[in-house]
Amino acid sequence: MSDDGKCRVLAERLSASLDGDLDAAECRRLQRHARDCPRCARIVRELERTTGLCRRAAEAPLPAPIRRLALARVRALMQAEAGRRPPATRRSGATRRSRRTD
Repeated sequence: MSDDGKCRVLAERLSASLDGDLDAAECRRLQRHARDCPRCARIVRELERTTGLCRRAAEAPLPAPIRRLALARVRALMQAEAGRRPPATRRSGATRRSRRTD
């Protein structure tokens, strides 16, 4: 496979590799390529850094005012979405009994 082909494969599979979704052999192939390809090595470093920043940010608690604002906006979006949906069709025993013809 050409270097461009290997670079394309690395780019397509890198997130899966960092998430632990690839088998060991495929991870080793990607690591070997990244070790030998400066462009892909830079991509790997940047994605590892970005992933680390995201994980650390997810662990940090939100300040109370921001948490309240976010919760209020989520509730407003959910209410707006509920207003756009057609009413749910209920199937109750009463509905089924009313259809009987004895």
